[in-house]
Amino acid sequence: MLKRTAVLLVFAVVFLFLIMSGCGTKSSPSPTSATLPPGTEPLAVVTVIGPIPPYNPGGPVIEITLKNVSVEPVISLITGLGIDRAGPPNMPPFTFTFKVTPGNPLLPGNTTSTTQTLIGGGFSDNVTYPLTINGTLQNGTSVVYAKQVKITPPAQQ
Repeated sequence: MLKRTAVLLVFAVVFLFLIMSGCGTKSSPSPTSATLPPGTEPLAVVTVIGPIPPYNPGGPVIEITLKNVSVEPVISLITGLGIDRAGPPNMPPFTFTFKVTPGNPLLPGNTTSTTQTLIGGGFSDNVTYPLTINGTLQNGTSVVYAKQVKITPPAQQ
């Protein structure tokens, strides 16, 4: 009788362990990370313009415009512009957050722009800078890639 109780107890412990470890539960699909071949990036850099008047003594104002060149809407979008800035070495890039959300996606063929004041930042118009593009497509695919960009002065009016 004691041997039978011990065997039942072992089976009960194993059964409870399987239940607690999530055996048989369904998980929601997680977004995939895309490794994109060159030339197939879903977002194209249209312009990187600066400094934009009125001039700010704390640093230049830069505007970045991107275009969705894919067939999938973009539901989140952030870029990082790698410009040297005053302060300690190895400062992170300047972050540009675009107003792109699941409720306000960037549709295929459309453009979006945002501006940022580069406090303590400076740049030259004859140098290229790395622009890291980080976004999520509506199908859940995450994209991260870098482009080299030149900052051009705004058009004279």
